[in-house]
Amino acid sequence: MQWFLYAIGAPLLWAIVNIADQYLIAKYSDKEKERSSGGLVIFSSLIGLVIALGIFIFVPDVFNIPMNDKLLLLLTGALTVAWIVLYLFTLEIEEVSKVVPWFLTVPVFGYILGYLFLGETLNSEQITGSIMIFIGLIVISINWSKGAKSLRKKPLLYMLFASLFVATSGVIFKYVTVENNFWVSSFWEYLGLGFTGILIFLFMAKQRKEFMHMNKKGGVKIFVVNIFSEFMSIAGNLLTNFALLLAPVALVYVVGSFQPAILLILTILGTYLFPHIVKEDMSWQILYPKIVALVIMAIGSAILFL
Repeated sequence: MQWFLYAIGAPLLWAIVNIADQYLIAKYSDKEKERSSGGLVIFSSLIGLVIALGIFIFVPDVFNIPMNDKLLLLLTGALTVAWIVLYLFTLEIEEVSKVVPWFLTVPVFGYILGYLFLGETLNSEQITGSIMIFIGLIVISINWSKGAKSLRKKPLLYMLFASLFVATSGVIFKYVTVENNFWVSSFWEYLGLGFTGILIFLFMAKQRKEFMHMNKKGGVKIFVVNIFSEFMSIAGNLLTNFALLLAPVALVYVVGSFQPAILLILTILGTYLFPHIVKEDMSWQILYPKIVALVIMAIGSAILFL
């Protein structure tokens, strides 16, 4: 069962990262204005430059890859910025426990992209699992509060495109890294992340103003939380890689799909123990549809991967 401990550790760490993101949004974005958290992505981009520098110091020959591969990997960094922005915008208007489940669509988009561009085929299990995941996401996207029930379209669109960008970035990264060293590819991806953040700072006045305001209000804390989040994300990736060495890929991915459920548990506990960090609507009318949706998506993920 050692593989299970590694595999379950990854979604646990990623769920903590999601809570940290929600905390930054709640504390430093302008609560009166929607899409006011774009400045936070510049902090994330700066982390990208730091990591790229660290890779450059310890990994030789990072420049010794074809120009086309460099450009593609820089593009993955730009796509990373794009999905982070959409993800942050969604966290402004939706609870984190309703946002994160959308990332379960990333493998679905991966299958679709593989079908369209790589000549891969979709079997009945993949189609069935994908449909169940989307059904669960529709359930979790409905506003179940008192009054008329309605589908919250803006979070749905934000996270659909965010997940599509994640899947596209992953497909490009995997395509290029087949021929190159993982850390060399990571250097160019993080460099693309950093350069995109610099371009946002230089040419997008609104985000630059938000960044300066956030930096003045809590720049050190934001930077520290971002560093913490990045290393937690990397640790989660490493745990997944260890688990993949010890168990079948399908089982590891199924365990990874527990992240939304783990996040919901953590947000419920945090609401009682650390309400200044995370707050979840505890009414049964809101919690019950979330639980039902997560069960549907868990079944869909099991069908998808097993």
